[in-house]
Amino acid sequence: MQLVFASPWILALAPLALGLVWWWYRRRRPLERRVAGLWLWQKAQRKGRARRRLDLRLVLLLLAALLTLLALAGPEARLQRPGPLVVVLDTSASMAATDLLPSRMERAKSLAQRYLTSAPRAVLVAADHPPQTFGPAPGRSLVGALEQVQPKPHSARLDEALARGRALLPEARTLVISDKPPPQGADGYLNVAGNGFNVGISAIGPGFVAVANAGPGVWRGEVEVDGRRYPLEVPARGFAGLEVASATPSARLVVQDALALDDQARFSRRRVRVESPPSPALDRLLELLGTVRGNPAEVVFAQGTPGREPTRFTVFFAQEARGQAAVFDAERTLPYLRGVELVGYTLQIPPPPSSPGWRPLAWSEEDVALAWYHPSGVYLPPLDRLKDLPAFPVLLYNLVAPLGEQRSGLLLPEETLLPRPVPNLPLPPGLRLGLAPWLALAAALVLALEFYLFQYRPLRARVEPQAQIPGA
Repeated sequence: MQLVFASPWILALAPLALGLVWWWYRRRRPLERRVAGLWLWQKAQRKGRARRRLDLRLVLLLLAALLTLLALAGPEARLQRPGPLVVVLDTSASMAATDLLPSRMERAKSLAQRYLTSAPRAVLVAADHPPQTFGPAPGRSLVGALEQVQPKPHSARLDEALARGRALLPEARTLVISDKPPPQGADGYLNVAGNGFNVGISAIGPGFVAVANAGPGVWRGEVEVDGRRYPLEVPARGFAGLEVASATPSARLVVQDALALDDQARFSRRRVRVESPPSPALDRLLELLGTVRGNPAEVVFAQGTPGREPTRFTVFFAQEARGQAAVFDAERTLPYLRGVELVGYTLQIPPPPSSPGWRPLAWSEEDVALAWYHPSGVYLPPLDRLKDLPAFPVLLYNLVAPLGEQRSGLLLPEETLLPRPVPNLPLPPGLRLGLAPWLALAAALVLALEFYLFQYRPLRARVEPQAQIPGA
């Protein structure tokens, strides 16, 4: 149970309020008493000082004042009553980090088990790709499935997992257990991140290896690439690159850190499947790129104007041209135009594509489109003139080579850099009980008792004898 106050500052007034009640009570006019002699009264007072009794009326007044202050502070009792619950468990790669013993995942499992065993009905969602759900079922029956959940070499889709769990148990509260910040809409959140040290390979490719450092200080260590060790220095919470001789490197970090999933990585190439029309110049270039004819093709080369949206990535070459013009500018955001210099070269003008979705890739000073692009293809001028441009082999390489690149052992940078702790979000209580009305009622009853004992009864005791005297 948790006790909270809407206005806790009112409690600071308690010493002042109780002091005022005590001061007022002591300064009130004393009751008149009839005694046989003054010396008898003084003797009785001396005996009273030697054995002073508890002043019940003062105690009742102080108690009423205290109860009133507590009621004004707006207390509320919050009880964690077991109820339906959706537990979302992060399964991203960073959850395998061992900076929390035995690991972040094992810490998350122990927390999840505590809540599941007390839930009469629950859903467990592992934030995989796609999210994996267990239940609805009694919470205790999901503990076995919880033990089988393990971290995966990917990031977590907490928002999607949360929505999946709510769809299965709409009336339940939701609890997310993760080392990343909580998703929007979660009722409760428990953070299992640590502050451990970790370095990992963040990128690898032909002739280079990049390393990320999640630690608070500079990391100085070694990277082993194809059996040869290279020294490397990586700044805190940053990255550093290493140039190597191999075109298909295999790298390993010589380190003991919190996360082992990103300590090894490999880059290799495979042959890309293509489909192309007969063309000696195009065939020679595709052979140099290591492609192979196969079905289904990953890249299709075709001649003609696009008449419909391509279903596979297709490179179209126009069969005819409508004049020629010099390239004035090109769409520089496309990755396959990296290193492709077209500005200033003269290109033939292809007919515009008839299917929707195509946008100009290169254009002349008069805004005449000289090439087009689509999310699933490229439309270029006729091949017989285009093949002689120095930029054509580079463009072809950029279109084909990335499809054959294979990388293993890499995580997203945010996983390698290890999420850091953020505050928890306590699960809302199952029962809220406002105590202010009950405290106010108790204060009223105490005042009623004080009135009855010390005002009404004495007055009645004085009035009744007078009423019994004849003629009074």
